[in-house]
Amino acid sequence: MTLVEWSEKELLAWTLAPSEAAEPEFQENAATGYLTHSEPRYVFFYTPLCGTCKVGERMLEVVAALNPRTTMGRSNINFSPVLARNWKIESVPCLVRWDRGTVADKKYRFDDVQELHRWMNLTTNG
Repeated sequence: MTLVEWSEKELLAWTLAPSEAAEPEFQENAATGYLTHSEPRYVFFYTPLCGTCKVGERMLEVVAALNPRTTMGRSNINFSPVLARNWKIESVPCLVRWDRGTVADKKYRFDDVQELHRWMNLTTNG
């Protein structure tokens, strides 16, 4: 399972009011019950030449397979300078938890799949 690639423009649309934002893929998912505004989304920021990012992305692919209803994607930080500044991304790899219209949490260290899965479940459930 490969993570969906989100552009900076798509991610910036999340900060707009729902009536202003054009999020066709999310509306489609919402129609099938996969996404509501109360569910968090996860964005994995990476660079293509970062070996640690490749390992982190593979871990996230396993977590995504375990939780297919979790909305998760990735964004190349090289093409997202506005997001890097606005969301205060300090380094890559970085997993951002987007919840209720804001950056709720960030994770820079990926120890293993089990720890990552637990972190995402803890933030999702409480």
